[in-house]
Amino acid sequence: MKKFLLFICVCGCFAATPLLADVFAVNFVNTTDGTLGNGPFTLGWSFTITQTIDVTDLAVFDQSSEPLLESHEVGIWDSTGTLLDSATIGAGTAGTLEFDSLGQSWRDVSAPVVLGPGTYTIGATWNNGLDPLIFPGDLGSITTGAEITFGTNDFIAGGSLTDPTNTTGDTASYFGPNFQYTATPEPSSMVLLGTVALGVGLRLRKALRKAN
Repeated sequence: MKKFLLFICVCGCFAATPLLADVFAVNFVNTTDGTLGNGPFTLGWSFTITQTIDVTDLAVFDQSSEPLLESHEVGIWDSTGTLLDSATIGAGTAGTLEFDSLGQSWRDVSAPVVLGPGTYTIGATWNNGLDPLIFPGDLGSITTGAEITFGTNDFIAGGSLTDPTNTTGDTASYFGPNFQYTATPEPSSMVLLGTVALGVGLRLRKALRKAN
């Protein structure tokens, strides 16, 4: 019985730890959306992370939750140009309709990958110019996840998914692609949690011994 109570207590300590929820890498206070008439392109943006994250879904902007008018390939590349993750979000209502923390709508599909600290690029194909992207005139109108630092806009011509290696800087950025992720707890946090749980368990065990 004592061991059972000790087990319940320790499990309760872990259960009380909040679960990390998926968040969008970029969220939008407002949008200046438009379409491109001179495609096809792979369009996107670069970002830096300082903590390991678990990417769960790749997404594309879906204006007003309307069905997409074309299919979009989405990918993430590392700083050497290696494609680490990719998925295709089909035309229509393919994928899952999601909303970022500020209310903008996206369509996403599951595409899990772990990204360590470093610089990456996300891009998606826009072949027909039918679906709009977000072109924020002021980067103050966007917010990023705590682990994400926005870098530059990125683009390259062509109809197939390709690392978008060209940029004009950090203005007129191509926020068509996006992704959802969870942050991986730092090892030090896990050690602290384990230490606390162990301490609570030992105190309970000592109290139970005294009681008996």
